[in-house]
Formats: sequence, C-alpha cells, structure tokens
Amino acid sequence: MPLVQLRAKSQITIPSSIRKELGIKNGDYLEIRKEGDRIIIVPKIVVDKSMVTLSEKGEKYLQEALDDMKEGRIKANNDVEEFIDNLKR
Repeated sequence: MPLVQLRAKSQITIPSSIRKELGIKNGDYLEIRKEGDRIIIVPKIVVDKSMVTLSEKGEKYLQEALDDMKEGRIKANNDVEEFIDNLKR
C-alpha cells in the first residue's frame, strides 16, 4: 500500500496507480469525509441542476433521499455483500 506525505497547504498526492484505477483526472471532484479515525476520499461527478429534469414523483423521491442523508439514515457500504446484508436487515 502506497504511503503519501502531507505537503505544504495540507496537500497530498494520490498515487498514479490508484488515480488510473479509479479514472481520476486533474480537475475532478473528490468527496472527503472522516469515518472514525480514517479519511475517506470518493470521486464525485457534479451535475448542473439545470441539466436535470425530474418528474413530480422523481422530485419527491429526491427530496426523501436528501432528507434521509441529512438525518443520517444513509449508511455507506464497503462492498456489494455488505450492501445486500444491510438490505436484508
């Protein structure tokens, strides 16, 4: 596992093998969050809201999902098996 060093202005370099594997390129957005004593970095795609049109039902589902996230009712899963186990519960 590669070891990286925190640089000036709190910057790190993501090893090229990991960037290539995840398809991360310069200018991409990354979500960074703390989970316990770990830092989790997740590649994200930002979509301009004006480019997306949802039906009334879609808007309702989106709002429910955003409310679930805000209230902490969303759980991150480490893999598909964990996701399926959580669905069964």
